[in-house]
Amino acid sequence: QQVNSKDVTAHIYEYTTQVGMTIKNDVVSLVPKQQPVQMLFCLKEKNQKKINSHRWFF
Repeated sequence: QQVNSKDVTAHIYEYTTQVGMTIKNDVVSLVPKQQPVQMLFCLKEKNQKKINSHRWFF
């Protein structure tokens, strides 16, 4: 696939949710609608058997 005449390298998905946690007696419970948390997922277009994917995020 191409976008603006350039090959696609990866697909990035973003989702923002609101979640919180409470801890009582060493039991962690989720509480809805507390703090917003942004989650990102990056999927490489091609598996080139390289281990340098961690460099994309730093």
